[in-house]
Amino acid sequence: MARSGAVHWLSEKVTTGVRELPTNVTWVVSQALHPSDGSTDGDGGSAGRATAGERGKLSLTGDSLESRLKRARSASEKAERAEQEALAEASHAKELADAVRRTNEQGRARVRDAKSEAAEDVRRRLEQARERADAMVESERERAQADADAVVGKVGEQFEDELDRSRARAEAAQQRAQEKIADATQRLAQARQLADEAAEAAQAAAEAARRKAEELAAGEVRRRAAPKERRAAEAKAVQKKVAGSGAQVARRLSSGRTEQDLRSMTKAELTDLAGALGVETRSSMNKQQLLRSVRRAARKAA
Repeated sequence: MARSGAVHWLSEKVTTGVRELPTNVTWVVSQALHPSDGSTDGDGGSAGRATAGERGKLSLTGDSLESRLKRARSASEKAERAEQEALAEASHAKELADAVRRTNEQGRARVRDAKSEAAEDVRRRLEQARERADAMVESERERAQADADAVVGKVGEQFEDELDRSRARAEAAQQRAQEKIADATQRLAQARQLADEAAEAAQAAAEAARRKAEELAAGEVRRRAAPKERRAAEAKAVQKKVAGSGAQVARRLSSGRTEQDLRSMTKAELTDLAGALGVETRSSMNKQQLLRSVRRAARKAA
C-alpha cells in the first residue's frame, strides 16, 4: 500500500505540472507578443511599430505550442488512469491467488480431518466386531473401509471442484492484469513522447524570442525573453518527471512479473517496457535480446 501511494503521489505531481504548463507558457507568449501601451511614445513607439509585424508570426508558434502542451497534459492524465487501473487489477489478481491458496489449504485440512474421522470410525467398529465374533471382523472391516473411502472421495471431489473454480477465476484476473499493464506501458510511452515534443516546441519558442531580443537590442525585450526560457526549462523538468514516472511504474510492474509472464509478452510489448525502463533498443533486436535487456534493467532498478 505504501508503494502504491508513492506511485499515485508521483503521478499526481507529474499530471499537475503538465496541466499548468499550457497556462504558464501561454502567459509568456502573450507577454512577448503584446508589450505594454507605455512604449508607444518617442523611440518606444518606433520599437512597437518595428515589432508589430513579428506578432503574427509568433502567434502561430504560440498556438502550436499550446496545442502540443494540451495534448501532453491529456496523455499524461490518461496514462495516470491506465496506471491506476493496472495496479488495481494486479491487486485484485493477487487477492484471487491468495484465495486459491487458502482454498487449497482448507481443502487439504478437510481431507485430513475426514481421513482421521474415518480411521476412528473404522477402529471403533472393528473393536465392536471383535467383541461380537472373530468371524465377523474381516467383513465389518471391509464395510467400514468402503464407507471411509466414500466419505474421503466425496470430500475430495468437492475440494477439487472448488479449487478448479478458484484457479480459473485467478487465471482470468491475471490475464486482465497483464493486458492492463501492457496498455499502461504503451500509454506512458506515448505520454513521454508528447512531453518531449512539447519541451522541444517550448525550447524553440524561447530561442526565437531570444534571437528577436538580440536583433532589436532592447533591454525590455531581453527581460521578456527570460521568462520564456524559464518556462522552457520547466517544460524540460516536466519531461523528465513524466519519463521518471513511466520508468518507476515499469520497474515496479516488471519486478512483479514471473519469467513466464515476460516470455508471454510480444516483441512490441517488450520494446515498450524496455523504453519505460530507460533501455535503448534497436529495431534489429529479437525477442530474446529484449528479454535479457529488460531483466538487466529490472535488476539494476531493484
